[in-house]
Amino acid sequence: MAIRVQCECGKKLKARDEMAGRTAPCPDCGRPLTVPHPGPSPAEDDVIGFADAASGADDEAPARPAAPALSRELPGSATSAPSSPSASSPAPAPPRRAAAAVAASPAEGRSSAREFLYLALILALVPLGISVLRPEAKDFEARLETAVEHADAETKARLGALEAREGVGLGDLLEAFPGGKLDASAHLPHSTIVHWIYGAVAAAGFLGLALLLFPGERKVPHHLLLAGLFTATVGIVLLLGFQYAAAATQGVWIRGRGIIVLLFYVVKFIGWSYASASDPGANFWLSFLGYTCGVGLCEELCKALPILSQYFGGNDRMGWRNAALWGLASGAGFGVAEGIMYSSRYYNGISPGEMYVVRFVSCAALHAIWTASVGIAVWRGRDGLRHGQDGASLALAVLKILAVPMILHGLYDTLLKQDMDLYALGVGAASFAWLVLQVERARAGDEEPSPASKPAWA
Repeated sequence: MAIRVQCECGKKLKARDEMAGRTAPCPDCGRPLTVPHPGPSPAEDDVIGFADAASGADDEAPARPAAPALSRELPGSATSAPSSPSASSPAPAPPRRAAAAVAASPAEGRSSAREFLYLALILALVPLGISVLRPEAKDFEARLETAVEHADAETKARLGALEAREGVGLGDLLEAFPGGKLDASAHLPHSTIVHWIYGAVAAAGFLGLALLLFPGERKVPHHLLLAGLFTATVGIVLLLGFQYAAAATQGVWIRGRGIIVLLFYVVKFIGWSYASASDPGANFWLSFLGYTCGVGLCEELCKALPILSQYFGGNDRMGWRNAALWGLASGAGFGVAEGIMYSSRYYNGISPGEMYVVRFVSCAALHAIWTASVGIAVWRGRDGLRHGQDGASLALAVLKILAVPMILHGLYDTLLKQDMDLYALGVGAASFAWLVLQVERARAGDEEPSPASKPAWA
């Protein structure tokens, strides 16, 4: 005989009679469930441990009432359960919240081809591949020399006037050329807002993709939108603030003990890492260490904040699919914001159109891929985040979650700095492969016996 239990997240489960009164986690959200003591009921097939109630043929029977130990009564609970179902007494309807959760995750959705639509992210790396494989264009200095040589008299006069001024920047130089463009190969003028439109289109595309993924998962569109907006705004500001703080520690040494001194030297090490990453004379390994422990760590941590906040905040209902979707949205938001900043600083008036495609599609997709895999890692390590005994154990748990994406991120940036673009493309492909591995490992866990079928007391 099986005892029916329904979690607040909507998951319907069954347990053996001998598990009555015991507690085990829900296989979907991890929330602890207490198995109620059975009431009078018709004979049912024996069920080993917890199982998904949707998989049995007797799912149409009404759910048994929950025991007082549960925080909420189960749908259809009454003073006394009917001894047998009848046509004159239909099964009571569950609350709307539970019904929505169940309807949003049917078994058919988990077997839909859209479960594998995330594989389309590899297509976003195609522009990067084309850019890497095509013949190398002339560098900026060569183009500037050619542009000055072929400039008309009016342009040369404006350029000459700049030589007499102090504090002349790149923008002033580009504005001296016709249309604010260095030459005809520049896609946009220096002073433009078109790159903001490109960013909005890219953000809408990534949000649309996130909503199409995992059809069996209940998604809240504005939550995904807010995750992306948070990282694109607050996350970027936090990252810049951390970079300034790290730079301020350089050349400063303090003595003492305690957590403050330890944090100071952690920040100082990250500042040294940023300096090593940006040093043009640094060798490969020093640059790799700098990009990994500086850029990779800080950026991946900022992008992971929306997901970490859910688990630190006690949201036990977020499964691996939603964690991956939040990561995708957060990473894409960061990538799009970075693309807007890079366009205004380095691309407008200089770069061809393909550079905007690479930045807003391929680079934003790489950020989304890295953070989606972080999301699944957060889901896997949720127990360590919830039950960390102190700050050190929590820091180690977070570092373990970020480790692989931050190393891939650091290696990708290092290879680009060393002009090893083809190898950097390979790291991008490896990053996608890592995401596939994370997704399919988590999906395989859906098919295995749930943790609830192996209670902690066994």
